[in-house]
Amino acid sequence: MNKPLSKQLGELFAQFQDLIDTASHTVIKRLNEDDKKRNRLLSFFSTIGDSYYKKYSEIKKDSKSS
Repeated sequence: MNKPLSKQLGELFAQFQDLIDTASHTVIKRLNEDDKKRNRLLSFFSTIGDSYYKKYSEIKKDSKSS
């Protein structure tokens, strides 16, 4: 069950991208939970990140059902 190197690398990159996405989303969620301590600029970027990941999740979900 040897996969070609190109497929193995493609899957590795996909796993790495998913890891980065998950870590980023976790940080953004924690910033949102820490509402009392953040300033306006941090709040702005946290909201951008949260909106991004919500939309990104919808797109991934839609592409899987196609």
